[in-house]
Amino acid sequence: MKKDRISPLRYVSRKLIRELGMLQLNKAHLKKTPQHWHALIEIGKEPNITISKLGHLLLLSTSAMSRIVSALIENDLVSFQEGSDKREKYLRITKKGELEVANIDEFSNTKIKGAFEFLTEADQDQIINAIEKYASALEKSRCLRDQVKIHRLSTPRTIRKQIITMIETIQKGEFSLPITDDINACILRAEEDFYYNNSYNFWYATDKDGTIIGSIGLKKIDDQTAEIKKFFIHQSYRGKSVAPKLMNALIKSAVKHRFDRLYLGTVDKFQAAHRFYEKYGFVRLTKQELPSGFEICPVDTVFFKVNVESLDHKLSQILT
Repeated sequence: MKKDRISPLRYVSRKLIRELGMLQLNKAHLKKTPQHWHALIEIGKEPNITISKLGHLLLLSTSAMSRIVSALIENDLVSFQEGSDKREKYLRITKKGELEVANIDEFSNTKIKGAFEFLTEADQDQIINAIEKYASALEKSRCLRDQVKIHRLSTPRTIRKQIITMIETIQKGEFSLPITDDINACILRAEEDFYYNNSYNFWYATDKDGTIIGSIGLKKIDDQTAEIKKFFIHQSYRGKSVAPKLMNALIKSAVKHRFDRLYLGTVDKFQAAHRFYEKYGFVRLTKQELPSGFEICPVDTVFFKVNVESLDHKLSQILT
């Protein structure tokens, strides 16, 4: 069984935040959040930084960044100068802001110096290198997720054939399933299975190079129910938020079309997919419990259903 490294790392990360005094820092300085102090530090490092650049640096939306900057300006910690585009502001730290940064530095440095007393210089270097590696890995993972784009299927046959090739690579190449040539033909004839209410209800994901790395479709059974079809993720992108993004596109469409329940069929070999479904509230059911209009794929042996409202809630919690 694979060793769980995620839970211990999350525990250590929370402990690190506590011991560095991040929670105490909120109370000690004008009741601001860590975002305020990170923003103030970065403004001090780069005079005339813009709000948009600051938001990009701190991984915050422009609207959230604007609120934080407004509070810093209100407290006379930051000043600004308008550029030619009056919507943009060039920020500079004030003397009061510099004093606050000095207080933050003293507060944090004292904590670190205290910890260093229990560590050799070799230990200190090892910790710095390990944290730097971890931060770099987190950044690479985030950039990879951000580069993934979700597209709604349209008419070009070339795209449809590329989606089928991606799916068959998983079915045949990865899991050695006995797939016939017509088992994925529903994608070629998407107008029959996935086009209703004036839109295609099939989506695919691409990476930064435009390569197709995932797909999902929503076939209407009746006014209340629908079937999830052709939900596949390329092996290299599993666990990298592609599946939730595709499922989110589908669930938004399901809500729009006022479906109450969703069903799907899969194979026993797709154990990781089973865990994904169960994580998001899907429950197993027998073949006999499927609705009468459900189209059973010849290779499917495991079946799930989920309530649209509960799935929408779970996805919203994870993706926001």
